[in-house]
Amino acid sequence: MGSANGLINAERKQPLFSFGLISDVQYADIPDGRSFLGVPRYYRHSILVLQRAVKHWNTNKNHKFVINFGDIVDGYCPKDQSLNTVKKIVNEFEMFNGPVYHLIGNHCLYNLPRSKLLPLLKIKSFGSHAYYEFSPVPEYRFVVLDGYDISAIGWPQDHPKTLEALKFLREKNPNDDKNSPTGLVGLERRFLMFNGAVGKEQMEWLNSVLQEATKLEQKVVICCHMPLDPAASSNEALLWNYDEVMDLIHRYTCVKLCVSGHDHKGGYSVDSHGIHHRVLEAALECPAGTDSFGYAEVFDDRISLYGTGRMLSKDIYFHSSADL
Repeated sequence: MGSANGLINAERKQPLFSFGLISDVQYADIPDGRSFLGVPRYYRHSILVLQRAVKHWNTNKNHKFVINFGDIVDGYCPKDQSLNTVKKIVNEFEMFNGPVYHLIGNHCLYNLPRSKLLPLLKIKSFGSHAYYEFSPVPEYRFVVLDGYDISAIGWPQDHPKTLEALKFLREKNPNDDKNSPTGLVGLERRFLMFNGAVGKEQMEWLNSVLQEATKLEQKVVICCHMPLDPAASSNEALLWNYDEVMDLIHRYTCVKLCVSGHDHKGGYSVDSHGIHHRVLEAALECPAGTDSFGYAEVFDDRISLYGTGRMLSKDIYFHSSADL
């Protein structure tokens, strides 16, 4: 797997564990289309990418779990089909012989409100929040952020979080169409309605999780649908308050890697504190017969990502504080 896309010759030893990953399936039973940038989108083919991914993950019987980095169904899915379409794709994920952890994305929320979506994705939460964490082995902890915590989509129209998001957008984006970045410059181009922010309570929760991980000497992988580093992403795809989130994360040395979807072309960077950022290439943009999914092998000193098709492989070696 991955021989065609730059697989790395790392020294071979047994990983602590491995897991599968995929992002932006965005299935819909509609003809192919294009993004607002003109990039082709293959709505019906994406379910075949997912099916091949699940088959591949199951063939490797050692994967401990799978993470779906969001946007399970496309926003163009006819709304009278949303519920059954989400169920259909969830059922495909559940063909994997192990746990599947889901993130929510903007396209998920175009289709279903949180109250219906989260139970289907088996995200156990309090108050319809979609952030949580899990520890597959004592040495590692995965932290799943809810990037649409403060958002104009997914919450009821009169919900305080919706009202906060709309007020924020009015202040930051002068366009009538709040999904248009026209006139916005540089990093300001992230202030679009299809993005969102991490709220105050979630920030406090994240701080407490990172404190505990530090005490337990765990390495942490942060998962968020929207990217957290401009060097790995288009400006238009960034979390509204990525800078606040990263300022918090940078107080700790336990976080080694941040993984995202949303920006379909993919990306990679290492930030000023030695944290790696990997944005995954979208399953939606795979022409017939091509793929974009992968798996990661997790070691004490690195995470090796093995990609298939459009998803690039990468050996991610962790920096010590002495290296920076």
